[in-house]
Amino acid sequence: MATFENKAAWITAAQATPLEVGPGPTPNPSEDEVVIKVAYSAVNPVDWKLQDYSAPHLKYPYIFGTDVAGNVVAVGSGLASRFTVGQRVIGHCDGLLSGKPTNNGFQLYSTCKEILVSPIPHSLPLANAAVLPLSISTAASALFLELQAPLPSLNPKPTGKRILIWGGSSSVGSSAIQLAVAAGLEVVATARSVNHSFVRSLGASHVLDYEDSDVLDKTAGLLKPGDLVVDAISSQDTQAKCAQILAGLGGGKLPLMMPPEVTMPDNVNAVFVNSLSPGLTAVDIGDAVWRKYIPEALAAGKYQAKPDPFVITGGLEKVQDGIDLLRKGVSAKKIVIELSGEQ
Repeated sequence: MATFENKAAWITAAQATPLEVGPGPTPNPSEDEVVIKVAYSAVNPVDWKLQDYSAPHLKYPYIFGTDVAGNVVAVGSGLASRFTVGQRVIGHCDGLLSGKPTNNGFQLYSTCKEILVSPIPHSLPLANAAVLPLSISTAASALFLELQAPLPSLNPKPTGKRILIWGGSSSVGSSAIQLAVAAGLEVVATARSVNHSFVRSLGASHVLDYEDSDVLDKTAGLLKPGDLVVDAISSQDTQAKCAQILAGLGGGKLPLMMPPEVTMPDNVNAVFVNSLSPGLTAVDIGDAVWRKYIPEALAAGKYQAKPDPFVITGGLEKVQDGIDLLRKGVSAKKIVIELSGEQ
């Protein structure tokens, strides 16, 4: 395998700031891994939360980042039939659970498990594509693992069920809406009024303003027992509201993007979604979503890379700026760092 001169943005110790750019780990892919020359890497809330609060299992120095888009530069021995060198792809890095420094996003060369890598069409700019990976895996885990929704299809059969996706303009919400529609579900979503057209463009049939004082009553009026609820934001406030709505429908499982922080009604089973399940344990879902549906849907123009990227240029030295900006909050955008540019 060719050797690569890698660089990475490192956090040197717990809660250290700013990140420091230095030599990166040398890629050494296993037979089921792909090495990607990263053109763009997206910033996610987990990045600033890990920097601010740390995590007991992290070993420093550490590299943040989960979303990458770029070109394949090396493939594992068992993947020659699926990927070729030079191919444009997106990848969801699993370093947060695998513990491999090579398998994180804020570096020039990232390694990903092949089941979490998808080719992308030339019509899709890499900067836009970089917004997708983590949101796809997270939404897929919520819908297909936790809620047991039908697996996505380019020609889905209506299920007769509706699903409430709270936070439809968020990154996870954007993918959850599209995957839910591809599963045959009718989507009810919440978003700020300024983002309603955007959320409808993703496939939501009904969009409510979460800032309305009567949003809970309006939402309950659109749902019936047996319908589903996903909290794509998962603050204390949204957890409480989604739990109240689901309890009124008779209860059930409530997928959350953060661990439960409020007391749940007795008939609501709140679960923290593991975004890496499709690549590690629920490989049937990874196969259906990452290997089959996403490549086909992107090629057919039936899956949108949304929300739009807010691109920061300047390479690895700008990763900390991106993390700081996301910490302050963004709406209907996803922060993306240009590492090497379009290939």
